[in-house]
Amino acid sequence: MASNLFSISGRVMLVSGGSSGIGSYAAKGLAEHGAARVYIVGRRADKLEELSKAAPEVLIPIVGDVSTIEGCKNIAAAFVEKEKTAGVAENDLSLDLLFSNAGVAVGEGSWDFDNTSPERIRDALLRASDQDWAKEFAINSSAMQWLSAALLPYLAKAAQSNDGFREGRGCIVVNTSISAFYISATVPLHMYSASKAAAESISRNLASKFAKLGVRVNTVAIGNIPSELNSIDDPNSFVNQSKVPIGRLGAGDDIVGTLVYLASKAGSYVAGATITLDGGILIASH
Repeated sequence: MASNLFSISGRVMLVSGGSSGIGSYAAKGLAEHGAARVYIVGRRADKLEELSKAAPEVLIPIVGDVSTIEGCKNIAAAFVEKEKTAGVAENDLSLDLLFSNAGVAVGEGSWDFDNTSPERIRDALLRASDQDWAKEFAINSSAMQWLSAALLPYLAKAAQSNDGFREGRGCIVVNTSISAFYISATVPLHMYSASKAAAESISRNLASKFAKLGVRVNTVAIGNIPSELNSIDDPNSFVNQSKVPIGRLGAGDDIVGTLVYLASKAGSYVAGATITLDGGILIASH
């Protein structure tokens, strides 16, 4: 029995924002741990195709855009068609894990925090446009509700078939980032943090409602795991501006291990929780 505690063998999963960074770590890791099919969603077909080469029979690209309701509906429709192509009957369509990971950061204004004027701060805070705000909130917060809703029937099917919820099936994990909780006097990421805090709130509200279907919603507050948005090559990125108390940066295995836990029998009793993956940054900032 213990050998199956963390098993995700044969399961069907979908990762949004799957073409690079944390999404690609997650997709490859889930494939390596025995998932039958991991659908990787992103806007860049070339990136998805390149990633799929790591496990061609398991990593299946879906080109899609989570920034609109229609885009999320189209992703769900593509999932259905690809599952049917894989030989799954329509009445048996199910999804064991949705990792809602897509995210974007727009250019927010910055200033010299030690020597500046009210005018410079004003100009920095008004730099981002209305369209920037709308885009960031659509992708970072609204999309997780839209995509969860579009895929909910298949998540519920996984949870309810043969008491799948006892095995951890029918699980949603949202990457909200430690930015949902992080406040800094020197890091000007107000919009990004606000959008991630909104995703955290939406996730908790959905968790309270989906639990009756056997569908668990949890979040992971990730910090200092290098990614395309948080590049170690960018001296201004968060990964290069914050010290990690445990003495190392995060790695792909950190997120993969958490996803395997939450999506398996081991984590099947966890609902509405936030797991922080930041090496202690949040506790050190308080």
